[in-house]
Amino acid sequence: MSLPKPWPEPNPVDDELLIELRRGVVEYDEARVRAVCHTIVERRMDAYLAIFEGLVAGMEEVGALFDRQEYFVPELLMCADAVYAGLEQLRPHITGPAAVSAKGEVIIGAIEGDIHDFGKNLVKMVFEIAGFTVHDLGSDVPIQKFVKTALATGAPLALVSVMMSPCLPRVRELVEELHHKAPHARVMIGGCAVDADAVKQLGGDGAAKDAHHALREAIRLLSAARRMNESGDENGALL
Repeated sequence: MSLPKPWPEPNPVDDELLIELRRGVVEYDEARVRAVCHTIVERRMDAYLAIFEGLVAGMEEVGALFDRQEYFVPELLMCADAVYAGLEQLRPHITGPAAVSAKGEVIIGAIEGDIHDFGKNLVKMVFEIAGFTVHDLGSDVPIQKFVKTALATGAPLALVSVMMSPCLPRVRELVEELHHKAPHARVMIGGCAVDADAVKQLGGDGAAKDAHHALREAIRLLSAARRMNESGDENGALL
């Protein structure tokens, strides 16, 4: 006889509702987002899926519009307001494994010389939704601030955003400093200035092309680091 699950399975979310959520975010229609989220909660649908496939996916579309200079800072702020309005309604209704308490701590920031923070803020939001404690250092972050925060918090992962290729030498310096002074911390690098090959050349432990991939890669890195620590091999390659 199978044992009962400790939580009820949520109902799947209709594709039409996910599309409406994404549209509501992209069109910064806070009222529409609230209405769709109310329907999702009322029908006991999967709030976690609605967040990632609706709200976060919509914000990723907004990021693409921003990159193409079709949206600017005012639109970004209104879209973000719509996302947080939806999160306020959906977060209390996350159930199952997704509702498990915090998975650990991470540090995030845009490297010194880079003032862009939209992508970083989106990744931060995804990690917070997933249950991580996020230490957000902001943008244009000096190398030593990353190092000091890694040492002070003991966070096992530093997420570094770099949107401008002239900042890549600073990223290399950061990776070397963290590996030397805070060897417990793995370094994941993301942003439009890098790809997986560039991250390897910079010495990073992992790469992520968007917020969804960042979360999956972070879980992989932390799991690999845990296995290495348990086996006594703290310097094994992760890439």
